[in-house]
Amino acid sequence: MADPDELLEQPTPEALAPDALLALERDGGWLGTRLQEIADGVADELRRPVAIDDRQLRLIVHTQHGDDLDRVRLDSILKRPLPADVVAWLETLGIHQARGAVRVPANPAFGMDARICVPIRGGGHLLGYLWLIDRDDDATDEQLARLERTADDAGVVLYRGLLLRDLDRGRERELVRDILSEDEGVRRQAVQQLVEFEIVERDGPSVVLVAATSAPPGAAGSSARAAALDTAIHRVRRHLTPKRALHLVRPGHVLLVVSGNETSVRRHGVAGLAAQVRQEIANAVDPAELPVLVAIGSQVDGLADARRSYHQAQRAAKVATLIRARFGEVVSWDELGIYRMLAELPLGDLDRLAIHPGLQTLLARPQTHFLVHTLECYLDRAGDVPAAAAELFVHRTTLYHRLRRIEELGAIDLGDGEQRLELHLGLKIARLQGLEWSTAAPPA
Repeated sequence: MADPDELLEQPTPEALAPDALLALERDGGWLGTRLQEIADGVADELRRPVAIDDRQLRLIVHTQHGDDLDRVRLDSILKRPLPADVVAWLETLGIHQARGAVRVPANPAFGMDARICVPIRGGGHLLGYLWLIDRDDDATDEQLARLERTADDAGVVLYRGLLLRDLDRGRERELVRDILSEDEGVRRQAVQQLVEFEIVERDGPSVVLVAATSAPPGAAGSSARAAALDTAIHRVRRHLTPKRALHLVRPGHVLLVVSGNETSVRRHGVAGLAAQVRQEIANAVDPAELPVLVAIGSQVDGLADARRSYHQAQRAAKVATLIRARFGEVVSWDELGIYRMLAELPLGDLDRLAIHPGLQTLLARPQTHFLVHTLECYLDRAGDVPAAAAELFVHRTTLYHRLRRIEELGAIDLGDGEQRLELHLGLKIARLQGLEWSTAAPPA
């Protein structure tokens, strides 16, 4: 199977064409300027307002329009999404499949005047649409031919932009892999090239986020999921300051490297950015089919140290996957507590027999699992009986009775600090080993 790291190296409808707006961002506006010139040229010649949309029918450029606007075009200029019923109606007219100009009749129900639509294609892919308001439905065949030539010109520009974007993305992927290298020299050279190629504005404090999926890397549909993850992270990056973020799709996860000085991160916090990442991925991939959690590494001094933040985020994701009820859908390495230390251990090699014998006894019997829960709550509260009783919703007398039973059944001395430490660590290790226990006490 193709490596998802390389998934987007060839322009395809799934990987390149869906978002022409992304192509316009790569070069500081040259492509947008050229498209504006193309639209202005034909609008001046035909003396009618012209607009260019991407393939999702989102406005890219439009011409000076005077009073010749209908409600649908005005809404798009105001950055409002096209209503779903309008999109569905346009699809019934065959504009997606058309190879030339299509006359779109007026639709008073939508506040939409008659217009001409010409699909914009490049490299064999649908890239967008050229629109001309034709309120009186009197556009001539010569004018339609002129619009088709204009759409061809726009297709060349858009496709070139997508190819350039793909080249940039390939270079970025390669350099992101390098900053994650074990070789410090390779990492430092990669940082230097990221700055020289103006992929990042400058080196500086950085943090890595990892969005991990539960699907195995080789599962059916992995390539499509990788493309969806890539597009989702692109959408997140559109809200960040340009040249302050990098990302890479890898088997089973996607990583996002963000400058610690990024304005959006300072304003909303890294946790807010992580929640946005998760939401964008949920919009791109059905979360019921592909649950996603986002893990955050510690902030490091520079991109050459991003490897450390990346590995922390990976370990945090593994812990959260095993104990999802404890950490939820967004987890930070800095907030893992004792699990930071335990995540460094080779958990796959831990022998359950290493757990305190008394704890093993309690875990072995389902009818005493509620005592395990009681013990964990008590130790999590550092032996604070009132706090533990409140969390367990029991009277303090009941809690004291349970603690005595724990000591009796497990031959445990809760007054011994070392035993308490051993028991507490044993409970956390048991969680990481996938052991679970009921929280409910058996009927009296």
